[in-house]
Amino acid sequence: MTRQFAPSPAPILLLAFIFYLNFISRIILAPLLPAIEHSLGITHGQAGTLFLCISSGYFISLPCSGFVSARLGHKRAIVTTMAAISVSMLAISAASSLPFLQITFFLLGLSAGPYLPSAIATITELCEPRQLGKALGLHEIAPNLAFLSAPLLVAWLLPTLHWQEVTLLLAATSATAALVYSLAGKNSLLKGTAPTFTNCRELAAQPAFWLMVILFAMGITATLGIYSVLPMFLVSEQGMDKHAANTLIGLSRTTTLATAFLGGWLADKFGFKQTMAVVLLLSGLFTVLIGLSPARLLPYWIWLQPFVAVCFFAPGFALLSQTGPTGSRNIVISLTIPSAFVIGGGLVPAAIARLADIGYFPLGLTLAGLFIASGCLLVALLPSAAEQ
Repeated sequence: MTRQFAPSPAPILLLAFIFYLNFISRIILAPLLPAIEHSLGITHGQAGTLFLCISSGYFISLPCSGFVSARLGHKRAIVTTMAAISVSMLAISAASSLPFLQITFFLLGLSAGPYLPSAIATITELCEPRQLGKALGLHEIAPNLAFLSAPLLVAWLLPTLHWQEVTLLLAATSATAALVYSLAGKNSLLKGTAPTFTNCRELAAQPAFWLMVILFAMGITATLGIYSVLPMFLVSEQGMDKHAANTLIGLSRTTTLATAFLGGWLADKFGFKQTMAVVLLLSGLFTVLIGLSPARLLPYWIWLQPFVAVCFFAPGFALLSQTGPTGSRNIVISLTIPSAFVIGGGLVPAAIARLADIGYFPLGLTLAGLFIASGCLLVALLPSAAEQ
């Protein structure tokens, strides 16, 4: 099979569209959170458990995704995950209590997991190695578009729709996406490899694997983790109204559409390790400044932090996608991302929310920023062979 990217980016763009819907379904919780808190009468700490529910479902689902793609193939695995997301969003739209909402958000995380390993394996199969960073950078525009559009959509829709009706719209859109990809998606020639005790043990024995777990936890904290608590921080700590907070957060993500692709270009030009180290250092610094700065300076750091942070994922996924034999690359991704997602997308925002309950919201953000910035030191410990 001849692999190419530049002459026909259409398959990558279609995957990016699917990734956008997969991602926005999981992060829409953040801008909806103040409305959910008001509707259900729950505290910041109780609301923070919903992030942990999503990340826990994702944690379970990603390692098991190899069984799905090994049996169905990568294309049908992608179709199945989008159909499952649609069903989960339907259930969320019917929620009227915190326990039911926790269960449905757990199911949403469970449904979303099989997408990413199959998508990365498909992109790696379609593209020449020299174009891989750019292709993954194009794919990474999707979550950044989700970060940008989710708060703006909520700010636009909530004055006329209930938060549950917003999730119902996402359920219908995800079902449509499953149908579109089943008809027009690129059919990968490869099937995933199901995880076994042997290949999991071999991977777990490599120090580079655990370093990548920690680094991805830092990258996810810098993007999803901070994004998840930022509306709550601006509304409850800085006194902004929900519409203004969501608008600021959404607009601050406009530049990330370019920098997501820039991250891939920098990775191809300067190397994965160098790019990741600089990105983690700067995004950590800007996160600390969000926690410590006076209100008049906050908009500057809220704009700069995501501008830098999103550059992490193209080099990160490029490195992961080249680890291990061709047929088992989905295992590397499915074992690396779950733990990282639970830490960066679940435990960190939940811990920040818990600190917020006792009056230490700025401290929570500052500690998260220091955690992210420390990644620039860990990158140096990655073996050079991991980049090859």
